[in-house]
Amino acid sequence: MQLMKKNKITFGDFKVVGIVSIIAIIILWIILKTYIVYFNISGNSNYAYISILKQNYIPSFDDNYFENSKDTFFRDVKNILGINILNPISIIEKEINIMKSTYVDESKLSSNMYNELDDVINDSKNNTSVSRSYSDRKIRILIYHTHTTEAFKPANNDSFYEQYNIVGIGDVLKKELEKNYNVEVIHDKTIHNTTYIESYKRSGETLDKYLSEIEDFDLILDLHRDSLDNKKLVTTNIDGKDVAKIMLVVAKNNPNYLENEELAIDLTSLANDLYPGFTRSVFYYERGSNAFNQTKSSKLALIEIGAQLNNVEEAINSAKLLATVIGEYFVQD
Repeated sequence: MQLMKKNKITFGDFKVVGIVSIIAIIILWIILKTYIVYFNISGNSNYAYISILKQNYIPSFDDNYFENSKDTFFRDVKNILGINILNPISIIEKEINIMKSTYVDESKLSSNMYNELDDVINDSKNNTSVSRSYSDRKIRILIYHTHTTEAFKPANNDSFYEQYNIVGIGDVLKKELEKNYNVEVIHDKTIHNTTYIESYKRSGETLDKYLSEIEDFDLILDLHRDSLDNKKLVTTNIDGKDVAKIMLVVAKNNPNYLENEELAIDLTSLANDLYPGFTRSVFYYERGSNAFNQTKSSKLALIEIGAQLNNVEEAINSAKLLATVIGEYFVQD
């Protein structure tokens, strides 16, 4: 009986498989790149990556808001396609955004942002009313930042320099509130986003420390800045000045959802009454990462101030208006 010969895998077979695999990867890369160029995809892929990790969101569907939510949705989808799977470092950079921190000319940091923009900040002093008080007890507000290094132009998307990032904008908000209203503001500057996917866990730990010591905060603010491809969606002009629009964000997966939503709607409504066009509509996540820590307080508001396309001056102008909105919110209350 003649035995059948076993088929042996030769080096040539491996070579063929390798060549086919390389060709397939190149074709896939060309298709993705063509798609990206054709649809003019840009923006911060870091945020698309995080949006998926946060799971899906369900926006409200009022007509004014739909354009914003649609733009955000397509931004995320396009940016996902833009992830460079052939470059593992690019994925790590999305996870640890410090690896892509901003380079800034040190000579530009010789003076503080608020000194450089004194004219911008002081313009409002002559138009500011006398400090408003509500009762003998000061209103107590906590400001912190889950994504502490989010930055504005002229910096890149992330920066440790407070002259350019959301922490500096938090300082402006704090100063305006304390100057014009009977408010005591605690501003926490802890960096929580050294590892991006743990940002809300870390900021939640910071929040827990404050809540264990001070239980009667009247308002807790997690200040962010958004990431979009269209600056027109996040910029408006109020009293002759360009201003970064604000947007409040609510997570539905938390027991305080109705109270958080009511707070977001009230602040949004008041902001638009005082400064028409200043806000975008409330943005809803069906499941936010750690519910954006809104499970910890019914008085927590997550606020996006502009986007990475806005410059620092526009964000400062926004913080000044936001201070008035918050102050008047308590006056009316």
